[in-house]
Amino acid sequence: MSKFTENEREQIRQCLLTKGKELFIRYGFAKTSIDDIVQACGIGKGSFYKFFSSKEELFYYIVNGQEEVRNRLIVEHLQENLPPREMISSFFYLALRLADENPLLQQWFDEGEHERIVRKLPAHLIKDTTRDNVKTGIQFIQSLIERGVLKENDPEVIAGVFAAILMLRTLKERLGHELFPKIMDVIIDCIAQGLTGPEK
Repeated sequence: MSKFTENEREQIRQCLLTKGKELFIRYGFAKTSIDDIVQACGIGKGSFYKFFSSKEELFYYIVNGQEEVRNRLIVEHLQENLPPREMISSFFYLALRLADENPLLQQWFDEGEHERIVRKLPAHLIKDTTRDNVKTGIQFIQSLIERGVLKENDPEVIAGVFAAILMLRTLKERLGHELFPKIMDVIIDCIAQGLTGPEK
């Protein structure tokens, strides 16, 4: 059994992430196989499992590596000079729009697909990623509290509220494409008002 050098391991890992992303976008998660991915990278199927335990794990890493989406959400809103309630509302609307525009996030937020993928992930992976995402979310929330955008509150609780709102995207198919935006309008308005207080 051949062993990879550290440099080779990094190159193969990056190839799996890059080619996996391309194939998931082109064909979708369900229609992309591990065989397709390893063939695109020119490695044996057995080598795949030295890096990822499953196709679901690879997809999870790729989705969580969507830094451009996270950066656009956070950086743009830290630079905005909007009234507090409008800033929080625009954050949620932008997040939902980016989820609808990004083909990987569309697949991740698909209700049925999301459940199937999460079920096959190692528990420690979800726990570790959630912890890291919560840490980033708390830092973002703290910056908004310091700026007076959000009322004083437990940043971890507010970060959880933000995450819960975004996960409602998984219900879009069940609630219906016409009804879902109207439901989100009401929820976002209530949450934005509750987190920022009355308009000055």
